[in-house]
Amino acid sequence: YNIMMRRLLSLFINLIWFLADAASSNGASPSSSRAFYRPHDYDIVNEEVLYEGWRKVIRRTVQSPKLTKHIDFDVIDQTHSTGGAVIIFAWNSTSKSATIIREYMPGCHRVLGGLAAGLVEEKHATEEDAARYELEEECHLAGGTWYRLIDDGVSVPMDKYVQTEIVPYLVVDPHHVPNPRPIDDEEDIEIVTDVSAEEIMQMVKKGDMNLVGGWGALLALVKLRELGEIE
Repeated sequence: YNIMMRRLLSLFINLIWFLADAASSNGASPSSSRAFYRPHDYDIVNEEVLYEGWRKVIRRTVQSPKLTKHIDFDVIDQTHSTGGAVIIFAWNSTSKSATIIREYMPGCHRVLGGLAAGLVEEKHATEEDAARYELEEECHLAGGTWYRLIDDGVSVPMDKYVQTEIVPYLVVDPHHVPNPRPIDDEEDIEIVTDVSAEEIMQMVKKGDMNLVGGWGALLALVKLRELGEIE
């Protein structure tokens, strides 16, 4: 009986959080609500910030419904408050090619190909607004026709141990910006143009993109096929 009541209470709390997130997503500010949420009985018992720099590490203590003991996880989050992150695949319908970036990635200590990407910050009105900023800063492109590559109101968790959630976009036929917004101080980005869909697939298969960049690129290729841009 106690177990049943506990689960009913957990389901009720999850429903309240879902309705609250849905209501907040109707506002003007970016929303990090999770439109897809599977109810569960895992309870957060405690959270403690272990380290805080450019990222922060949180020790999250969780009570599992299947175990009698608490479980500790180290979770990565952004240091400053954000509404998640965005990633953008830029496509030229005339040349049938993409504009991507190449940059140093400190985690794997490698220079890899990738897509324009960045955080949704308070200065951005929407997730798409953040995507437009990042595309201009990192690829020197603006305008074009924009497509959100996942359902409205949905953001996808980056990783099992990362709190940041991502929204991917495709933009078709953006134009060059001669005087773009500056990139962040720590960024050293090379813009790579005229990359074919076949070359993108080879980059993904050969590990020349990180997991998030490859995921965003594959979703964009699916959409480009739907639009008749590629076979």
